Amino acid sequence: IFSRSLKQTSHQLARIHAIWGISQLARKDKKHAALLIPYLKDGDAEIRAQSAKWLGDIRYKEAGNQIIPLLKDTNSRARFFAAEALGRIKHEAAVNPIIDFLRHNNDQDAFLRHAESLALSRIGKADPILALSGDTSRALRIAAVVTLRRMAHPGLARFLNDKDEFIVTETARAINDDLSVKDALPA
Repeated sequence: IFSRSLKQTSHQLARIHAIWGISQLARKDKKHAALLIPYLKDGDAEIRAQSAKWLGDIRYKEAGNQIIPLLKDTNSRARFFAAEALGRIKHEAAVNPIIDFLRHNNDQDAFLRHAESLALSRIGKADPILALSGDTSRALRIAAVVTLRRMAHPGLARFLNDKDEFIVTETARAINDDLSVKDALPA
């Protein structure tokens, strides 16, 4: 029933409900999640977004490579949910595409920067993020600070030497605020 409802294209809400239903089934048996993968390329942006969102929510790792192209989708909700999903499934192959997206976003959309930084922190690969300390893009350096803060990574201290006062200030806050990044406090 869900598959039939999802295949029709005249009632968007029925399609969205079908995605939700399939996702509920996939929580009990992951094999059902595979039904959503073709819809990552659907002509309806909301269907692409919902498919990515729910594949991430059910932690369907097998969809990672098919979700990455949505980082370049024309629809911001599809991009947002793609980033969120890639972070939830900790898809390491997405690190560089996410960094590319952050560069392209150039700090224009704070919601997307948040989703991308959160995804990178959930993936948890610090080296590519630390390498951004020398990047010319201010937006990437800001996103790196946010990501490393979420990771509570002591390498955050590298950004204390940034040429941009805002980044230095945000780094100091990231190290000191909340529960602190203890190993970075001396810097």
